[in-house]
Amino acid sequence: MDDFIGADEAVGGLMALDIAKGRDFPLLLWEAHYGGVLTSYLGAILFQWFPPSPFVYRLASLPLGLVGVVAVAAAARILWGIGPALAAALWLALGPPLLFAMSSQAVGGYPEVLCFGGLTLWLAARLGREVPNGHHACRTWAVLGAVGGFGTYSLAFVLPLFVGAIWVVRRHRGGLGAREWGSLGYGFFLGFLPFVLYNLAHRGASVVRLAGRVLDVSRAEVGQAPSLLWLGVAKGLGYLWRLTRFPLLVLENVPTFLGLPSWGAWGLIAATAGGVLLAHRAARGVVPRGSSAGFGLALVGWSGLATLLFLWILGLDRARHLFPFYLLASLGLAALWTILARCPRFLKGAGMGLLLLCNVVGTARDARSSGPRVSGLLSALEARGMAFLYTDYFVAYPLIFLSREAVLASPLAGPINVERRPAYTQAVESSPHPGYVFERNTEASAVFVREMQLRGYAFRLEPVAGFDLYIPARHVHPNELNLLRRF
Repeated sequence: MDDFIGADEAVGGLMALDIAKGRDFPLLLWEAHYGGVLTSYLGAILFQWFPPSPFVYRLASLPLGLVGVVAVAAAARILWGIGPALAAALWLALGPPLLFAMSSQAVGGYPEVLCFGGLTLWLAARLGREVPNGHHACRTWAVLGAVGGFGTYSLAFVLPLFVGAIWVVRRHRGGLGAREWGSLGYGFFLGFLPFVLYNLAHRGASVVRLAGRVLDVSRAEVGQAPSLLWLGVAKGLGYLWRLTRFPLLVLENVPTFLGLPSWGAWGLIAATAGGVLLAHRAARGVVPRGSSAGFGLALVGWSGLATLLFLWILGLDRARHLFPFYLLASLGLAALWTILARCPRFLKGAGMGLLLLCNVVGTARDARSSGPRVSGLLSALEARGMAFLYTDYFVAYPLIFLSREAVLASPLAGPINVERRPAYTQAVESSPHPGYVFERNTEASAVFVREMQLRGYAFRLEPVAGFDLYIPARHVHPNELNLLRRF
């Protein structure tokens, strides 16, 4: 719906507003120096012609998603033919709820992963069939490098797909010459150049941010630790512990990844494996060794392995971090479509239809329960003439974007107190009487009331649109209170 926007998406929209007004031209996400800003620049172009809104901003990510679907379909067509390509495209376009949510919204680089990851797989499929050392092949290598470099700059999830693709093509061709490596490296450097320039200008800010993400350490912990050596040892041991738990966490994320209950997800996997085994004899000769179809299976397998290792090393264990596997799963579905060539067509169609129906139903269900909706809260604030608030990350930035910066909010009240734009917090801190907002009947709201009463601070409560709006008698900074903090 046009009145809903997630916090990460709102941050990108606010960046687009800044770009459209000529106030800032960022190379990486605000205070998240690991993601590119292509969708913000595309959104800024649209904001020159249309009033800023969630719908208009999401239009900026639509071309990226379409390019990704078409690229994966083109790769599947090269490898397995038209029928499997259509099956891959349909599943990617009408995928599980998580795929739809992360690719249809302009959220932190995920539409770019769909776009540039898909292009990477398509270019790899082309290189798998082109004549080695030809002029066209060298040009394709340069384009592959540029796509992989810019995709990695946009979000590093493209990198393992890129590495896996290079490895498979190199094996398929029996090695690469100096011209291929030179074209690939030159293209990658050009695509990755914005990331390099940012870190040269900001003294390796991305490396610091990445190290903090991998070791799960914040600036506050560094400042409060008795010694950096003690903190390093503690965080290092915690990192190793997370590595040992990674396989189990990945398995736990599979149902969410597929958008099915646990029994449905594992039942689907078992049925798919059974179908492959039953069709094994029929598949003999369908996917001969060294063929384009065999190359495609190798591309899926090695890219999947590279992605798993990448996620494992970085300790990325959320369901959304499995996003690159949507691209590989769609190619896997195309391969399965080929393997089941002798299966009755109506059975394959019925299975595909049931799978897509589950995806559509799951997406519709999740859309109704996605995040706090702040449009009613914004109307109430505007009616009261309130323009400054302390609140949570998932409320602050959507409020600022939907109000087009007429209402400014700081996320310091938490419980998720991730700061993306210090200027907004500074404006709130400079205001005379900022309010506090929490979702109604939550632990965070109860903790705020308890802390205010404990210190004898006067305030009044006004329930509005599913939120608790607290108006203190004077400016109370969040640091004066022991509020609920989770991140």
